[in-house]
Amino acid sequence: MEEVIWNCFDPDAEVGVSSRNRPHWDQRGAVTFVTFRLFDSLPGEVLQRWRRELAEWLAKQGYDDSDVNAVESKMPKRIRNAYQKFLRQRWNENLDDCHGSCLLKRPGFAILVAESLRKFDGERYDVDRLVIMPNHVHLLVQMRPDWELTGQCESWLRYTGRQLNEALGRRGPMWSEPFDHVVRNSDQFEYLRQYIAENPAKARLHQGDALLWIRGQGYILPERLGRPRNESEKT
Repeated sequence: MEEVIWNCFDPDAEVGVSSRNRPHWDQRGAVTFVTFRLFDSLPGEVLQRWRRELAEWLAKQGYDDSDVNAVESKMPKRIRNAYQKFLRQRWNENLDDCHGSCLLKRPGFAILVAESLRKFDGERYDVDRLVIMPNHVHLLVQMRPDWELTGQCESWLRYTGRQLNEALGRRGPMWSEPFDHVVRNSDQFEYLRQYIAENPAKARLHQGDALLWIRGQGYILPERLGRPRNESEKT
């Protein structure tokens, strides 16, 4: 497999910024941590609880959450970093609680999504690793010249959403808006690599309920992921 030089965020390089419900930063040639989640992965009550937790955290720091973006821009760097860390931590913990239909627990669906993400690996982009969790996906990806991440994400979600809906014999939204984060430095890159590799075990998933692929190693065998099922839980 071709060796890839993984590049972190370059503050002097051009950055494309787009926005729907959240901003998306796209710096070609910089490795990015991307998360997709199924549309039903965070029910309304879970999102409401998450927002309350964020509001309580801000209140303890003496901030009003009525306009979080404005408040965040005025925070000292130390407080802002702590807030972002808490936000991401609770968000990921809620995802790892496996709410919703958890369609990606089905091996056929998991491999469909994984192979779609890898389809143009080495052509349009390079994937360092990815994990398919029961209701969400994480990957580290770096776009090659002439290709941009936002359009590629839309292509992944459109194709996999259509394929999953056809398999289920239904219509409707499959995915929520993706989250992307340009990796800031080598330490963060290594942290995110480890996070992806350890996600199934930390979420205490059963063997076979997640699918992990790592560059240079391929798919990691299901028996190496998570905890074993009890005999009564096997299907």
